[in-house]
Amino acid sequence: MNKITKFALFLLAGMTMVSCEDKLDDNVNPDRAHSITAEVGLPTVVFYAQQSVYDHAEYYTYLSQCLTTGGKSSVGSYSYKSEWEFLTMNRHPQWRRHFYDVGVNANNIVKNSREINSPNYELIARTIKLMSTQLATDAFGDMPNSQAYQSNSPAYDTQASIYEWMFNECEDLIKMYDDPAVVNCPTNRTITASQDRVYAGDLSKWKGLVLAVKARLLLRNLPNVDRSAATCQKIIDAADAAIKQWRSGNLLYGSWFGNEPRYNFTGGTNEQNCVWSVAKPVINSWESRRNLLDEAIPSRFFMQDLLGISAPNNELKCGRFNGEGAHDGYANDPRCGLLMISREGPATASVSSNVNKMRFLDNNIGMGSTFKIANYPNLYMGAYAGDVDGYNPIFTMEELYFIKAEAEYWLGNKTEACALAKEATEWNIQRHLDFFLKKYTNENYDSKTDNKYPGESKAGKPGFQAKEYWDAQVNAFLNDVAYYRGSSKNPSVHKVTDRGNKHWFFNPSEFSLRDLMEQKYIAMYLQPEQWTDMRRYHYSNNRNHYGIGDNNEIVYPTLRRPYNLYAAYWIDGLTEDQKENTWIQRINYDPETEEKYNKAELERLGAYKNYKWLQKPMIWAETYGTVTSLTGK
Repeated sequence: MNKITKFALFLLAGMTMVSCEDKLDDNVNPDRAHSITAEVGLPTVVFYAQQSVYDHAEYYTYLSQCLTTGGKSSVGSYSYKSEWEFLTMNRHPQWRRHFYDVGVNANNIVKNSREINSPNYELIARTIKLMSTQLATDAFGDMPNSQAYQSNSPAYDTQASIYEWMFNECEDLIKMYDDPAVVNCPTNRTITASQDRVYAGDLSKWKGLVLAVKARLLLRNLPNVDRSAATCQKIIDAADAAIKQWRSGNLLYGSWFGNEPRYNFTGGTNEQNCVWSVAKPVINSWESRRNLLDEAIPSRFFMQDLLGISAPNNELKCGRFNGEGAHDGYANDPRCGLLMISREGPATASVSSNVNKMRFLDNNIGMGSTFKIANYPNLYMGAYAGDVDGYNPIFTMEELYFIKAEAEYWLGNKTEACALAKEATEWNIQRHLDFFLKKYTNENYDSKTDNKYPGESKAGKPGFQAKEYWDAQVNAFLNDVAYYRGSSKNPSVHKVTDRGNKHWFFNPSEFSLRDLMEQKYIAMYLQPEQWTDMRRYHYSNNRNHYGIGDNNEIVYPTLRRPYNLYAAYWIDGLTEDQKENTWIQRINYDPETEEKYNKAELERLGAYKNYKWLQKPMIWAETYGTVTSLTGK
């Protein structure tokens, strides 16, 4: 706690826009340690920009029911989440990351950049702090902002005022990025690739992140706050501006991903490397933690209802998917085999023990007594988690296209929304396919160790599915109307009755809000927006009967709340209907800092050891009742 107390005493630097000539007086207390220099601090802040995305994504994959735990009988499967008992959890990385890693260092960079007349450092630091603030407030709601770092017990700002500050900060930063006197300031110091592992100091690319965050902030209006045509158009314009910024100039990642922000890793096992990677780097700080994706378990909702595993008994053969229509032993969505690796499990009445399977759990209900964590898929496969030199994107291009698609949908432009959603989905598939093909080339494929994708021999390698195979399957998935979801053996699970059960993907005449949000859910796998989207749409499912959009549509029909929410806090005394409709809406404040040093503010909010606070929706999800589209189209 000494580290935290020391950090909390740093004063917040002013956030006003500066020109090249502006300087601040250096009023350094001789009794206090001086702040770090911009050159030293920038690599730390850039690292924690991507680390923050990981921190939020880790929790949100569980809260959105993408991944699950093994239940109370589990051993080692994120056991601290086994009962979803958030009121006594400690060491919240999201809170401390924002305030004590990003915030403190960003403020010091801003201060020093003004002292040395190098505003390029200020721009990057403020951009990262803006994104970090957005992630933090969407996790916690009200929190310190205007008085942060002025004492150990700063006043909490309302989430509404924080959103106002973020919008103002967006506009202020955009003006600075557009000001040649700032961007081309002759006293700007060179920012190297080792200091800025995202863009090597290229401010035009960093501007794209501000525009992307602006689009995400504006999206928070949908569908509850403001669905006016003007607001929808603002969302579209912001997303277009970000896309244009990242698709212009010298492309870092090729035509597919342009200049989206990624933290570039160099290999090894130290902190500078991808926290999602198979290297499993230990973050040797106050949290002392490592990522264990090989001990996480996918949920039924994600695997069966979204990716389309149609085989009985949770058994998908070796990551294959099907381009000719659903049937047993296949997944309908090609991303299943690209995101995870099937693993061998114990023998059952119907399954031999020597066959790898894509198993999953039904919503935290618990593993069978003969199963272990190692019997479930290894999630170190996709582009975010595949290799030591993998990457964790700070913001993805496909998210921008989905943002734009959602705004077009609420404008009533379903044809355009459908086209954008399909493009976004293709981008997401291509991301993971490119990584897969890079890893499993004909030259390095080993049938003895890499036989996870069996089938006919391709390119002289037994079982390896070559690029031509994958391209054909992806095309069938996206464009072939004969490629349907449904199973003669289990039609109740996979049949899409409101769309005639014609095909897996969608076309404009059948396009629905469900199509849009489910595809975005898959694309946001291991990304923070998954949980936020579900909260914006009120966990809409066929048990809470919360209909949204055209014809009061159910957005996530088969979604179920976690079975193992800690009963003493969540469901004690509730009716059966209430149990189904009580969802986690926010994360509780870090008990190791806020309950010790700022208890009065928690009590003022009604958040001190109060489970009902965690059930309170964010400001952008407060409106309940029937939500309809603007046009009814």
